[in-house]
Amino acid sequence: MNPGEDTSPELWSAIWRLADAWSQTPVVQEFAATLPRNLPLHERGDKAVGIPALVEHLEGHARMMMKPLMYASRIPALLDQPLLAGFGMPVVDQGELDKWLQMAAKLEGAHWSTLGWLRSSLAGYPILRAPQLAPSTPLTTGEMTLRYIWRKQEFASGLNQRAAPPSVPDLLGADSMGASQLDQAAREVSQALTKSQAWVDFDAALAALDEDAKAALRAARRELKERLSADAVDDHEPNLALPRAEYRSHTMNEVVESLLGPARVYADAFGEVDRLLDLTMGDIFGELVLFGEPWQISVFNVETPVPGEPIVGFETKPIGPFLATGQILWLTTQAIADAARIESHTMNMDQVEGMQDRFEARILVNTGEAWPAPTTQISSKDDPQ
Repeated sequence: MNPGEDTSPELWSAIWRLADAWSQTPVVQEFAATLPRNLPLHERGDKAVGIPALVEHLEGHARMMMKPLMYASRIPALLDQPLLAGFGMPVVDQGELDKWLQMAAKLEGAHWSTLGWLRSSLAGYPILRAPQLAPSTPLTTGEMTLRYIWRKQEFASGLNQRAAPPSVPDLLGADSMGASQLDQAAREVSQALTKSQAWVDFDAALAALDEDAKAALRAARRELKERLSADAVDDHEPNLALPRAEYRSHTMNEVVESLLGPARVYADAFGEVDRLLDLTMGDIFGELVLFGEPWQISVFNVETPVPGEPIVGFETKPIGPFLATGQILWLTTQAIADAARIESHTMNMDQVEGMQDRFEARILVNTGEAWPAPTTQISSKDDPQ
């Protein structure tokens, strides 16, 4: 199942309300004001200085790793990468950077608390048998990864006994009314998630496990623990973060795909739950929290999705260079009623039109029904339509 196809209007509505509650807190507002995408266009690009310049630089060279609510952990790790240090890294006062990262850490901590609490509603929690949760996989590593990790301490925190994600209001600086709104909105997201097909399938997969399947899952974890040991990963690549991350992902997928019967169904069901959370409460939630309402933009040369793969292709100008991978947009085409998240950006040279910005975006199914109509439209004076 594609995670984008398991998103009900109720889930998207709940996520919008939770993001809105977060966006009204003092810490989010102060932090969001520093991000380059929230600055006027004339203060971006080569006009950016300080923190905005640093964020733009890192997004330009390591876009996939720059998750909106993970700057506190991602940016220090990226600054340690030798391949990035030589690419004209902007100079930022260390005191200013440290203060900014402390604020980012509050957001990241609140997000981890929320994700952990939502995960705790899974059947069987805190005893989850998924091999993907073996040490050092992309879902558990302390190193660079594209995924939102499942931290070991979450499972011993009694999150499934809590009425709402702990510490979030304090971390975000919310007052008593804001705290109540945050807690209630989180509960609504949890209720919507537990009704999703991914959650229902995981419940059924757990109930279908027999002793042989449980043994197979334990063996898969042991295999992953051995193949992803520190020595094994170092043998593959001792220093560079991206090749190490790719090795972890390949190895984990290989072991999961070797499973059979109910053990494979369980591992696959867990993978669907994780991907659904990554998309909705990871990438999309972070975008809504820090950047607010998606822009509506004029598009042309639209390629509509094929069945089973909700990806749309389009071109736009002159705003194209200012759009970011991961950004959510409304597209001005009758063919697409839902919002879409940019997955890739390429530049093509046309002999007549000149340089063209070409995008592929994932359609966020049912957002058109769930989210408010757009109020911010970015016009294109050169739109050939």
